[in-house]
This record gives sequence, structure tokens and C-alpha cells, in this order.
Amino acid sequence: MNSDKNSSVLIVGCGWVGKKLGEKLINDGFTVYGTTRSSSNFSELNEAGIKPVKLELPAKSLSEIRLPEVDSVLISISPGRGENRDEYPTVIGQLSQVLAERNVQVLMYSSTSAYGNATNEVKETDAVPDRNSENTMVAAEGELLEHIPEAVILRLCGLYGEDRHPAKYMAGRTDIADGDAPVNLVHRDDVIQVTQKVISENIRGEIFNVCSDSHPSRAEIYTVIAERLGLKKPTFVEGGADGKIVSSKKLKDRFDLEFLHPDPIEFLAG
Repeated sequence: MNSDKNSSVLIVGCGWVGKKLGEKLINDGFTVYGTTRSSSNFSELNEAGIKPVKLELPAKSLSEIRLPEVDSVLISISPGRGENRDEYPTVIGQLSQVLAERNVQVLMYSSTSAYGNATNEVKETDAVPDRNSENTMVAAEGELLEHIPEAVILRLCGLYGEDRHPAKYMAGRTDIADGDAPVNLVHRDDVIQVTQKVISENIRGEIFNVCSDSHPSRAEIYTVIAERLGLKKPTFVEGGADGKIVSSKKLKDRFDLEFLHPDPIEFLAG
């Protein structure tokens, strides 16, 4: 998978996805750096073979953002919640300005929340990056492309994996609205698979949705999770069948890709 053009990667935000991705890339022969806010996390990254870099964002000035020289950069920072979420476009804008001065491939994990309360099937052109948007993710994407037009945006839907089950907090709740609404999920392994392909092929200037093929209803999947984990089943109120369905057709066509876990129900019920 490795190539002379892409032999080193910086992961800005080595969290649940980033750390696992870093380990995979190292196995493929890449040199991987990963940022963390606290030096107390250095030992964990070192154990994974990832070279730690301390980075606090937003920074008071761009000169404080010191990053290693690499071939590819993945921005894998969560927008957070509450007031911190409002800072997210600023954070992405600062990183983008620093990275714009380098001839590097830049990728960003965005979110399908960019589509807001859209209904029925949505594709990449249904949300246009705009730094002035009231939608946090759309604004952050706009900041990125303002400074790095050739960046790649990966819009991820809800993440799950071996140690992360979606919506466990719904267990035992009653009369939850929109039980028929489709759920958009993607396994961490598939996010990593897609990211590896984008990096190895040095893709530039694209936006891709990353979402599993199957879109079970809320009632169906949350009941399955509760059963598997031995939790009290939630109950639902009908409705929401025309909810948002995120299409990954562009991604699958571009890379002739098959998801490792195309059906969340099959994985979560296993």
C-alpha cells in the first residue's frame, strides 16, 4: 500500500478511530505522528508505535501550531458539545492556514450531520461547504476548503465497533419518537479501510460519504442492541420512515469498494 509519495502521516486527534488507524498505517510501513492535548498520553501513543506531538487548539496564534513535516495529514478532531462546538470551525481554520503553506495531502473527518434534518436519500452535493453556515460541520468544511481547496472531506455517519455500541442509553426507555426512521452507521474498520485507500492513492479535492449499505430502523437496531447486551428493550412510537438515508455510492464507485461490515444489524446481533 505504501509509496514514495506517501510515506508519513500526521493524525491530528488520535482518538478512538485515529489511534487504530495509526496502528494499521504503521503495519503498512508508514511513519505515523499523532497529536494529543496532554503529554500524559505520550506513553500510550509510543506503545502503539505512533510518534506523539503535543497540540492544544484553538491556539492563541498560528505560530504556536508546530507540526512535523509529513506527506499526508488527517484531521480527526471531534467538534465536541456545547460551547466547545462553536470553536470547531475556528480550530479547523487555524489548522488549514498552517497546512496550506505545505504541499501535503489533507483529509478531514467530517460528519453526515452536515445534512441537517434532510429527508430521504442524501448524496455529497446535498450539502455545500460554507464557512458562513450556521451548521457547525458545514462551516468547518468551508474553513478547510477556503485555505486548502484540494483537501479531502470524509463525511462519517454514526460510528460503532467491537467496543462501541450505538445508543445503549436508549435501553429501557419508552415511547421513543420516530421508531421507523432509518439509522446511518459505519463500522470503525470501514472508516479505516476508506482512509487507507484515500491516503495510498493520494486522492485530492473530493468529498465522500462513508456509511454502511444497510439502514435499519431505529426500533429494529436499538432493540437488537438491547437484546445482545442483556438490557431492557426500549419501546418506540411509529414515524420517521422518510428520514435521512446517507448514500455512499460515490465512494463505492470511486474505489470499487465493498464494506467490511455492510449491515450493522448483522454485526451487532452476532
